Amino acid sequence: MTSPAEQPGPASSGAADQPPLLISLVQSLNGSYAADGWTTAISNDDDFGYFRELRRAAGAVIIDRRTALNPQLPRINAPGKALERTPVHVLSRTDPARLQAELDRTGLGYRAHGIGGAQGREPERIRAVVPALARKDPAAPLLCEAGPHLAYRLLAAYPGAELHLSISPLYLHGPGTQASSLQARIPLRLTGTERRGNQMILRYRHR
Repeated sequence: MTSPAEQPGPASSGAADQPPLLISLVQSLNGSYAADGWTTAISNDDDFGYFRELRRAAGAVIIDRRTALNPQLPRINAPGKALERTPVHVLSRTDPARLQAELDRTGLGYRAHGIGGAQGREPERIRAVVPALARKDPAAPLLCEAGPHLAYRLLAAYPGAELHLSISPLYLHGPGTQASSLQARIPLRLTGTERRGNQMILRYRHR
């Protein structure tokens, strides 16, 4: 069976100096995102398996500062784990030297990179920094597991970036979500999908 990272798509056309970038995100039905990329909150065993395949095929993992410094999350490339040799890069608008000092104090072994700069220059910085990130295999894609703020900035700036978006069949009440005044948790099950051009129609029923 073809793994998610091997499936054809825009990211597979990256040149040798422009490695493919895959971006994984999980979103609830009403717009809530998992707190740290796909690793918490609204994911389940089904999309965990999919994203684990992306991880295993990745040459390096990209995360944001909040994800990197969250003490509740395990180290991605911990010794003895499957991703022990996989570099983990933390991209941030903050001073990379200061961020690297924070990462070093936690003993994570992650590498900090700055993508900030003069106003309007961030896309240019992303296009310069991301292709140069160290990978365990130069033929393998980069995988972004950051939260939505960094993920969508990379998607907008990096040529050929490919978004892998998991839509969870949950309606969650929470601040900042669509219709957040509705105090409800609605358990739904997916009953069908239909593609219309570039639009995906998802059909749900109450469990």
